[in-house]
Amino acid sequence: MSQRAVEHCIGRLITDNQFRRLAITSLPQACQQLGLELTPLEMDLLSRLDLNSFSRLSCNLDPGLQRTGNHLG
Repeated sequence: MSQRAVEHCIGRLITDNQFRRLAITSLPQACQQLGLELTPLEMDLLSRLDLNSFSRLSCNLDPGLQRTGNHLG
């Protein structure tokens, strides 16, 4: 398992609205655009998460911790 890729994905789900919106539509596509190499098991486990809960969590972040910009990567 690539713990670093999993942590990167989770971090982006929390801090990056654009990534999160794409992930809600297609988590594999969102991860592919970031170049995250996840095993099928990791992708399955991440896809079981309530991705909308990350939106609620991000509302509590200071804006200085949120990713800005119009691109993934």
